[in-house]
Amino acid sequence: MDRTRTLFGLTLLTLLVLVPARTGTAQNPSTASHKAVGSWFGRAVQVCDRGVAPVACAFGRPAQVLLMTPTLSPDGLFVADDTLTLQSDHLTAHGQWRAISGIEFLADYMFLLRPLPGFPAHTVSGLRARWEGQVVDDNTLVGWVNAYLTPAVPVTWTRLAEHEFPAFPPEGVPLVTAPSRFIRDPSSCRTPECPLVFKFTLKRVTL
Repeated sequence: MDRTRTLFGLTLLTLLVLVPARTGTAQNPSTASHKAVGSWFGRAVQVCDRGVAPVACAFGRPAQVLLMTPTLSPDGLFVADDTLTLQSDHLTAHGQWRAISGIEFLADYMFLLRPLPGFPAHTVSGLRARWEGQVVDDNTLVGWVNAYLTPAVPVTWTRLAEHEFPAFPPEGVPLVTAPSRFIRDPSSCRTPECPLVFKFTLKRVTL
């Protein structure tokens, strides 16, 4: 009996060593093995309200066309840059992404940009965005972007005590908080809090 138990234990240990642990399930797919992992380049085009001319696509502003260079890492990190977002230079976008299925994914990220016209001095503007994307093939992604302009964040010096740290600015909360909805048709959203809506196609940057 003891010999049988020993053999069973050795067999079980061998299986545990040789069979790799699963990193995802049908309900919670893995980012590590997802086909969206990689570096990409492509174009995003703003979607205008139905019947609205592109010269006044959203909030009276012309429609935007962006070239994007995002990277989706196996560990779920997301970084990206693009050209002339909202006609203003900005810092690198960074955030997180997660798999929804074997081909679908969500990405949430933020970046800072120069104050937009009409914003107070000594502030920095911000943008919070969400992607809903899908893998078309090994080298192609398509999807949608919702981009929310956030309140201007003040950049002011504060005197701190020895054991005191700066307070997190309340204006920055929208930059670190995921949107509660996703809009594909801008005509369905009529409030000042509505996002700018884009559609994109990306191609993998290959070796």
